[in-house]
Amino acid sequence: MPTSVSMPALGESVTEGTVTQWLKNVGDTVEVDEPLLEVSTDKVDTEIPSPVAGVLTKILVDEDETVEIGAEIAVIGGEGESADEDGAEPAAEESAEEPEPESAPEPQAAEEPEPEPEPAPEPKAGSDAQASSSDEGPTTSVTMPALGESVTEGTVTQWLKSVGDTVEVDEPLLEVSTDKVDTEIPSPVAGVLTKILVDEDETVE
Repeated sequence: MPTSVSMPALGESVTEGTVTQWLKNVGDTVEVDEPLLEVSTDKVDTEIPSPVAGVLTKILVDEDETVEIGAEIAVIGGEGESADEDGAEPAAEESAEEPEPESAPEPQAAEEPEPEPEPAPEPKAGSDAQASSSDEGPTTSVTMPALGESVTEGTVTQWLKSVGDTVEVDEPLLEVSTDKVDTEIPSPVAGVLTKILVDEDETVE
């Protein structure tokens, strides 16, 4: 598996370094901590060691070129790899780097199904719930469950918990009435009730 070699921090206020000499060539085998190249800054001249053992498959910065701290300067492959695999490296590197930015936004999409019941009552609860929900972390929506084969809606007859109350998993949150059954709706998770979106005597689908 290829390993990137980056320009390390070379001093407190140093932001860039110049490659003065490569001590290894593409295709050379290197050991951990074996010097790879010499670097010069306005404060210090030093050798940069290899972070891993393997084969130097790619040199990304030429001698006398200046790069910023943290920039990628070389790639070291596993000991079985050689320089003629160089052509395959960029594709492998890109595929390794690309999933990172894509994976970050995904979890946020899961947090937005809240406005499922009617939006009208939301402002009422929003004002008192805002403070407690802002530092709670991820929230879980509670939806009206299926209450029978041909039942399409239910009426909230009573809330058993108020905004700010702590609830346990399966602890009753509210009572619901349909034309076939009256029942209690339990909490799907343990936590704090941060928002009530449907008032008592309101009917929702």
